[in-house]
Amino acid sequence: MLTPTIAELQLLLAAVPAAYNRLTPEEAAAPRPGGKWSCLQLLGHLCDSAINNLTRFIKVQYEPQPLQLAYYDQNEWMTAQQYASAPHEEVLTLWISLNQSVLRAVSRLSAEQLALLFLRNDGTTVTLQWLVEDYVDHMKHHLRQMFPEQGWDSPAKNIPNQ
Repeated sequence: MLTPTIAELQLLLAAVPAAYNRLTPEEAAAPRPGGKWSCLQLLGHLCDSAINNLTRFIKVQYEPQPLQLAYYDQNEWMTAQQYASAPHEEVLTLWISLNQSVLRAVSRLSAEQLALLFLRNDGTTVTLQWLVEDYVDHMKHHLRQMFPEQGWDSPAKNIPNQ
């Protein structure tokens, strides 16, 4: 079941706004060393991840199995969404709202639903449960980049060959 993953997402929904609000808008918008995405852009990327994954979490429940795992071009989404110049509070509010929706969508999934399959481009499949867990791990990976002092500990996920 997803109980630990759901609990983690609930904790993140409380902790991330507090950590993010400690940043000034200027700090949030400053590119990270090496010209990497700023904290504002990383949070925007997590919004794009939520949009795409929420769609996956819902579609797999009614589309033919296995559902093709549609990938998205994160750089194109970053450009189109214009996160680098978006208001600091707007991106945080979007992140909160999207992840509240994710939480609603995954909180009551049955064991049968969690076993639904996605087909990856390499021909392997992953379950809905794996994808939800990976979604939260991906989020924590970027949160560690944004807030290294926070930890957001999580081991890297192994990709199963099912």
